[in-house]
Amino acid sequence: MELLDQLEAENPEDPSLAPKELSEWACIYIKYLQIFRKLEMAYDQTLQPQKRQDMKKALEACMGRMLEIRHWMVKLNRGLDFVQLDDLLVDLKLTPDVLEVPVPRYFIEDRAKELNDRDKFLQVLLEKYQQADQSAEGASSSNGGDSNSAAAVNAVSSGPPLLQEEAVAIILRNERGRQARERMRMVASAKRSRALEEKRRQAGIPLAKDDAVTKIQSMLRGHLWRSRTRREANQEQVFIGMKPQPVDPKTDPQVIEAKHLLSRKQQLLDPETGTLKKYDDAVVALKAKVKETEGEDMREAIQDKINAWFIANRSPETGEYPDLPDVDAGGSKSILNPPLPTLEELLADDPAAGGKDGKGKGKPASAKPAAKDGGKGGKDAKKGGGKGDGGEPSGATETISSSFIPLIEASVAEYIGKWQERPAPSGPSWEQQYDAELLKDELRPLVFEEIRQQVDEEMTCLLANLKELVAAEAAAKAGKKSKKKGGKKGKGKKEKGKKEKGAGGAKGKKKKDPTADRSMESLFAELASNGVLTRIPRVELADYLGGYSYMGATLEKAGIIPDPSLAQIRHAVTEFGILPLGSQSVHPRLPHIKSILLYGAPKTGKTMLAQAIAHLSGACFFDLSPRNTDGHYPGKAVAMLLHMVFKVARTMAPSVIYIDEVEKVFVSDKKKAKEFGGQEPFSRIKKDLLRELKALGPGDRVLVMGCSREPWLAAKKDEKAFMGTWGKTLYLPLPDYASRRLIWPGLFARHGGKLQYDFDLSTLAQLSEGYSAGALDAVVAGLMTPARRERLKIHPVDIPEVLQWLCRVEPVSPDLDEQLHKWMDKTPAMAAIKGAAADKPAAAGDKDKKGAKGDKKAAAGSKKKKK
Repeated sequence: MELLDQLEAENPEDPSLAPKELSEWACIYIKYLQIFRKLEMAYDQTLQPQKRQDMKKALEACMGRMLEIRHWMVKLNRGLDFVQLDDLLVDLKLTPDVLEVPVPRYFIEDRAKELNDRDKFLQVLLEKYQQADQSAEGASSSNGGDSNSAAAVNAVSSGPPLLQEEAVAIILRNERGRQARERMRMVASAKRSRALEEKRRQAGIPLAKDDAVTKIQSMLRGHLWRSRTRREANQEQVFIGMKPQPVDPKTDPQVIEAKHLLSRKQQLLDPETGTLKKYDDAVVALKAKVKETEGEDMREAIQDKINAWFIANRSPETGEYPDLPDVDAGGSKSILNPPLPTLEELLADDPAAGGKDGKGKGKPASAKPAAKDGGKGGKDAKKGGGKGDGGEPSGATETISSSFIPLIEASVAEYIGKWQERPAPSGPSWEQQYDAELLKDELRPLVFEEIRQQVDEEMTCLLANLKELVAAEAAAKAGKKSKKKGGKKGKGKKEKGKKEKGAGGAKGKKKKDPTADRSMESLFAELASNGVLTRIPRVELADYLGGYSYMGATLEKAGIIPDPSLAQIRHAVTEFGILPLGSQSVHPRLPHIKSILLYGAPKTGKTMLAQAIAHLSGACFFDLSPRNTDGHYPGKAVAMLLHMVFKVARTMAPSVIYIDEVEKVFVSDKKKAKEFGGQEPFSRIKKDLLRELKALGPGDRVLVMGCSREPWLAAKKDEKAFMGTWGKTLYLPLPDYASRRLIWPGLFARHGGKLQYDFDLSTLAQLSEGYSAGALDAVVAGLMTPARRERLKIHPVDIPEVLQWLCRVEPVSPDLDEQLHKWMDKTPAMAAIKGAAADKPAAAGDKDKKGAKGDKKAAAGSKKKKK
């Protein structure tokens, strides 16, 4: 019901109250996002399989409408992909967590068997072609950067590998030092013991038993009271909210709720006793039962209707029977359910409108006026001065698309009609039981369609026999004349076939498929053998740690366009990449985004986000990076590589085609290209890549992901082609202070450690400014060794220890960050904003000049009058 209320709020009866401004649409977007989150959770936890199907329709319709509004907000935001909503959240009294876009779990769960079979097949191929080691290295990638955890540790160490003799010498030196330090500790302990004995001997008063007991009691009582004081102080701090409450897993409501949700999920997905397994078995059994009990009646009804149609459409002169409609046209569907007549047919049948009996036969009455109006419109368009991309006049206002509003209304109406007044079944597990009668109603059309196809085959054979009988009777009556007529008729058919063949050839030749004779399995295996089709790690978007910016709207009001926060990057990747790619029904109705460019400093998480998109949408992952394909398909064979990749990607959609260092693909300068290295030039895939990208349509769930750390390399004539390739360009900034406060504890928890509550996180976040998330991950990975994790309870991690490792990695240079921002200013949206801002002072200057010239003319005129 919330969806219907939202549609009413979005489309009020009074048009003046409809949303127009960005802030109004942002409120609607947030409301849809909240409804989408509730529906996703409800669908995930619903056990009744038939309710799940109806709920999924509403969920996808809501998701599509939310994404439609998101694209519209980008247009209202001057083309900027990141909309600053912090002021709006304050007005609505909401936290930034409400903007986190959930990824529906059914993207993977509903295709679990298919994805498991695909992964097993790919694993076998990789092992066969000795690619498993490379995939395993890629599968252990770090969540904070573009490299794996082993590389993260190597990023901390420096220097070339040591020779064996040098390594042995260093080990011996360290071992001798350790032994010397151990001897010194033993000597110091013995020295303290001798000093204590010497002090007692000189005092001459040995300790009595009672005195010793008193000393021990005083020490013990002091220790107990100090422990009690610390415990009471800790309880006091917890009571007043200065420390978090200790979490008990047995009584923690969040842990209990998580266990309850997991148990419900197991009841749903259990492969032997799960609700979905029982439902699938019931579908097979009930379908057979419906076919057995009602199939004969359906067959007789279909045969009677087709026979009646044969008799009604039989030629009264020759006695010939009409042909059944083609299978491509639906077969007997048009006989059983004839379509309603169109407006043109009704007008053609009406004599008053110039139909069959009137004048102007074959032409609708509105044809001439429409042509006249079109002619006038063309003149007006010429006078008006051009049209937009959609062919509309420049004066027409653009409106938001509403492809998903009918789907929302239909899905909600269907759900209410089915389930609102339907009584719940009885029994202890009533919420898991399917409705047998409702299931039969759903299966009847499927059974009817199967029987109709069988009847069509039978009636086609019967029709052929009847035609032979009619032809034989006609031949017996007419004799040789019928044979001559038949020869002419056959000749006519041949001529007709020639005409059709000629018409078909006039349409133009289709592009020849060079792999038409190969199976999809062989293409899949070839790409896997060359390392193009790879396995990816199970990366979650939550692993891309980072916070929300609370100053974005304030900076925009001051005329400063802020960098996106890491939380906004997560939202954009979900909305522009994962959700459209994962839903087959939503993707064709949204603005088609074929490609996304992620650019930023090294180790800012570009590769990890590309892998997250592929994992969370259940997509195949193709690595077309120049360094990965170097040495494969040399020369002109690279066209075959691109053809195979895009063909397999379309067939096995959804698919993600990943290209690292993509800016080097667009560099046409041969001298600069030689500096990149490699056996083949990196730009060899450019031509075929652009051609294949252009051929992608809205129904193709294929997304090209480009990653770039130096996008300015594609300069001059290459810059236009490079920028025009991408549907979205997302800048991945360095983590700000708020994000670093979240990244540090998150990385320690990921690597098996935990920071103390009193750890000075603010200081560490301040000191690590300028470092990428991948560099911070390398620091924590190098610090948290297995031996160090064992000593965490005794010796917690402190700031000096972290700084020792932080000094071993390099921060991102300010020059690199400045170059990235300069290139960002050249992107289409930013260039339009910067150009508009630069035009305002220029226009004001022109007005001032014109005013000064007018003042001079007026002064000259006044002087002439005085003279």
